[in-house]
Amino acid sequence: MAAGKRSKAALKAFLAAEEDPAADIAVVDPRASELRSLGAEDPAALDAIREVFAGTDLPHNQEKVRRILRTRSEIQKEWGDARDSFLAIGRALLVLEAELTKAEFARLRYGTERLFPFSDATATQLRQIARAVDGGRIPAVACPGSYGTAYQITLLTDAQLRVAQEKGLIRPDVTRREIMQLRREVPADGAVPSLPGRVDRARLREERARLGERRKRLAEELAEVDRRIVQLDELLSPMIEGEVEAVS
Repeated sequence: MAAGKRSKAALKAFLAAEEDPAADIAVVDPRASELRSLGAEDPAALDAIREVFAGTDLPHNQEKVRRILRTRSEIQKEWGDARDSFLAIGRALLVLEAELTKAEFARLRYGTERLFPFSDATATQLRQIARAVDGGRIPAVACPGSYGTAYQITLLTDAQLRVAQEKGLIRPDVTRREIMQLRREVPADGAVPSLPGRVDRARLREERARLGERRKRLAEELAEVDRRIVQLDELLSPMIEGEVEAVS
């Protein structure tokens, strides 16, 4: 029973940390099990260490470099475990939603915090993420380890999602800040706005072509209206003359 309480508390702490908008990385428990053996060193990670600590002696300190690599390996493992955890929670909530009536599910949502270690808002986000992953909108392997970041991806329109994919933003280590910045910069229709002061000549040409076609259609419609008015005048002319003769 005590172990169960610790597990519930750990999950609650994890979700609470996620609800902090400033949190973009997972917190690793210092009491975690012994670090796994790193095996062959990751060249990309070593390059990153050299760039981050350029101008210092750290890249030449093998012990500190190994310590950073070990921590990186542990964080990646925990990051993947966190993703698996919130996806499992979201899927369980989706199954529960399908099994309850609408009225029952509404009551469940109202009492979420009394039954689960998170709010209804968090439960909604977890369901939406699981739905997006299982529906193929977010590849499972590319889903971030932060459910707050993953949720931001679910808010992208299809057009914004395509732009995000083109920019390489749909990846496990993308940050919430990057996705939110894309949402601010890219309109819902995915059109990338021109830089201030620059004239998008291609777009202006397209607009002029559309207006030219519209003017042509309107001119044709106006000509058809004029022809019909002439026809109506010809048909009405004998009637008008007959009415004049009858009056005189």
